[in-house]
Amino acid sequence: MAQDVQSTGDESVEARTLDNVVVTGSRIRRQEGVEGPTPLTVLDAEQIRASGHTEIADVVNQLPSLAYTQTDQTSNLAGNPGINALDLRGMGTQRTLVLVDGRRQVPSIPGTSAVDLSVLPSSLIERVEIITGGASALYGADAVSGVANFILKKDFDGLDASIRYGNSSRGDMASYSGDVLFGTNFADYRGNFTVFGFVEKQSDTVSGQDRPWTAGGYPFYTRANPDQRYGISDGNHNIYNSPDAQVILGGVHYAVGADGSLRAPNLGPGGYVNASPPNMADPAAALNALVTDGGEYGGRYDSWYLMVPSDRMAARASLDFEFSPALRLFASIGYSGTDSQSAARALSAYGTEMVPADSPFITAEMIAANGGPIAGGVNFARHFDLEAGTAHSEYRRRLLQGVVGLQGDFEFLSRPWNYSGYYSHGRTRQRVRAVDSIAHDRYLLGLDSTTDASGSPVCRSTLSDPGNGCVPINPFRRLGAQELAYLQYTSDWSSTTMTQQVLSAYASGGVFDMPGGEAKVVVGGEYRKERNDIGAIPQYDPGSPLYDPSIGAVQLPLVGDYSVKEAFGELYLPLLSDLPFASRLALDVAGRVSDYSTAGRTNTSKFGLEWAPIDDLTFRGTYGKAVRAPNIGEMFTARSVGGLWINDPCNSWNLEYRSDRTEYTAANCAVLAPSDVDTFWLWRDIISTGNLDLEPETAKTLTAGFVLTPRFLRSLTVTADYYRIDLRGAIDSFPAQTIINKCVDAPTLDNIFCPLVTRDADGNLFEIVTQKLNLAQYVTRGIDIGVHYRHDLTGRWGDKAGSVSFDTNYGRLLNRDYTLDPDAPDEVIQFAGTFGSPQWKGVSRLSWSNDRGGATWTLRHFSKMRNSSQITEEDYEKVWSGTMFYSNVSGWFRIGRGVDVFAGLNNVFDRAPPRIPGAEAGGANFELSYQAGVYDVIGRTYHAGVRISM
Repeated sequence: MAQDVQSTGDESVEARTLDNVVVTGSRIRRQEGVEGPTPLTVLDAEQIRASGHTEIADVVNQLPSLAYTQTDQTSNLAGNPGINALDLRGMGTQRTLVLVDGRRQVPSIPGTSAVDLSVLPSSLIERVEIITGGASALYGADAVSGVANFILKKDFDGLDASIRYGNSSRGDMASYSGDVLFGTNFADYRGNFTVFGFVEKQSDTVSGQDRPWTAGGYPFYTRANPDQRYGISDGNHNIYNSPDAQVILGGVHYAVGADGSLRAPNLGPGGYVNASPPNMADPAAALNALVTDGGEYGGRYDSWYLMVPSDRMAARASLDFEFSPALRLFASIGYSGTDSQSAARALSAYGTEMVPADSPFITAEMIAANGGPIAGGVNFARHFDLEAGTAHSEYRRRLLQGVVGLQGDFEFLSRPWNYSGYYSHGRTRQRVRAVDSIAHDRYLLGLDSTTDASGSPVCRSTLSDPGNGCVPINPFRRLGAQELAYLQYTSDWSSTTMTQQVLSAYASGGVFDMPGGEAKVVVGGEYRKERNDIGAIPQYDPGSPLYDPSIGAVQLPLVGDYSVKEAFGELYLPLLSDLPFASRLALDVAGRVSDYSTAGRTNTSKFGLEWAPIDDLTFRGTYGKAVRAPNIGEMFTARSVGGLWINDPCNSWNLEYRSDRTEYTAANCAVLAPSDVDTFWLWRDIISTGNLDLEPETAKTLTAGFVLTPRFLRSLTVTADYYRIDLRGAIDSFPAQTIINKCVDAPTLDNIFCPLVTRDADGNLFEIVTQKLNLAQYVTRGIDIGVHYRHDLTGRWGDKAGSVSFDTNYGRLLNRDYTLDPDAPDEVIQFAGTFGSPQWKGVSRLSWSNDRGGATWTLRHFSKMRNSSQITEEDYEKVWSGTMFYSNVSGWFRIGRGVDVFAGLNNVFDRAPPRIPGAEAGGANFELSYQAGVYDVIGRTYHAGVRISM
């Protein structure tokens, strides 16, 4: 699907100006065949079209240098569904810079620099250029791990239109799309006007219950005793995944029928399949832990989308006019929109919820089954899908961006120079609302039921506050209309606006002669200003008249902005040429100085060297310093409060069994002395806030490799490059549970984590604050390999024989290490070989085409992976997922002049995800949406359409 751009003499090198070439890796025009020291990968329009994907991110993510991140398959519960963003080297979308025609695109995720590729339909893209070394000095912040530059179709003359239909082989994911590109030249070809339009409808939903690998029970690791290795138990169903309440009375598990009467649970054929039977004397823990292999119990992912529905549209117009070679005007305006939604179970109880002992909903039958009065109350587990259905978060995004600029060629000091400058203004507006959600605080108040003076059911809170509107909840029967009306709500829309202004210009040309040729330089500057007006859902905002504290969620609006002034330069020095063992020797140096209104002054640099001892072989390398300043979301995030299930590392179970506790944990917990050490799961407030004390993060980057273009086989190009990125002081946040654990795992309670944890007067957890910190470290190393070959068959087999081509891009990940806490250097997470970070990842393409048709076979490959680096062969019987191959085929045929039909199949053999814990849902714990796009969870899909060109 991709190739490294080299001097192969074919159409793969497209960014040419006469006998010079300009590529993303540099702003300096170079002689054809001299691309510079920076590795560059290109996807062209033919490769994009052959993939059959309308989402360009689905094509680019197949490259080994990309890690799966925010896509339609991973964003259901990760937030911002429908956004497709890129993550080079697996270091985060915030460290990957996305350009459009070499210019910045307005961000799409509030508070970040992440660009939504959904606004760029694949049919609009001429090619994609990706560089992964020394990019920060060339293009500025956010390019720590590299740059992806999307070159759009423009200067088009004629009409190109297509319609397309796609679906899954199961018929549940229909999509319809159409696009049209029209352009015309005028003024004796000095001017061009091009317009483009695209619309796609993909509203079908595919949920966990729609695929056997997620509906048929999930696998997990288990063992009967500590002396055994963990094995995999598959086909598991938690008993809390039932529409009927599950209770434990007198140490016996019962189901509560729809009429409220007790009955025996309908278990799977294996009964309870827990390796170690849970303690039935602890109903809360047992209800959460009991597992069977079928019966009346549903799947873990039943209410979640495996692929978020997303409707898209885009329109774009561009104008180019040449007044003279020294003055060429370019302008463009684009408008796009995306409507998408996420889904989740509206309400579920996992066993920790309790109906109090004096509740009128506890029946005489329950008391009898318990063998007498019930102390405390009755714990229960169930879901409420039949009554409450599915909760949704709906997103509406609209992006408008305009660019106007000048470029041209001129002479300076009797040498050819060129310049380019532009002004860009963009705005993204995002609206969000919650639909059919459950107010969790109301739910807890409703469960706390008792009777009033007349013996009628009433909320306990109503006795002291008669007008509070609380409705008592009976979880042992189907919820009624009054209960649902009390619990459920649909919010008003929040509105967030992101604006970006960029003024940028540079000039480039020759300055003096050297033994190897003409030295060239680039000098330029850029000013950028970004502003985020991040809105809050009115019902969550205490400052809004619509604020509803009974929902239990708090969200504050935020206005954050920053500006940056930058100066940059690049110098190309051809040291030697046309000498023995020095066909070419050149040095490339680049630097950038940035002055942020928030983070102060930063400096980045790059040094590159290329040496061709002979024409057939070039060695290349770069070394650079990259800097990323904190973004608006990291610094200014407004205080928001949400709930989360957590556990106290000082509870009795954790003190005895938690595997990552330290020698200090017990002593620290003795000092805190929480009064409740028996309750495991706790629903507590999690407060998220920004950190104005953040500093820029710094990375050292290195690439070194070679390019082989043998003269005896001119259509062959082979590349191999080693890379290393060492990022220090990385801006990252600790999960709430990690903060709680690290507070008590440190040598003393006087550490950076304990101030973020609040406990009540009895020592019990009360609330936790999460914010970004400059603590983390990433070290990533690997090797990129590329092969491209093309052979013309017409000379031997005639004009209709066409040509064949073969492309392969492979990556070998040596290590991807992440240290969250520098005070604990031994706590390194080694991602290499885990889900989302295969040690080998590759994509190969074999194509044939002539002037009447063509066919392409694409093979994607992942090496074996495991759930985490903690899963070792010493402790686990089955560790690895096994090697995975996906085959895609596509073809086209010309049925008439300018009319083509095309079709394709993706995942031809309908490969199911592996049955390793987490892989069944796409690559990891799907409910956390972490790396869930590694394995295909949709199965075989197909597409077909018609294209008209004239």
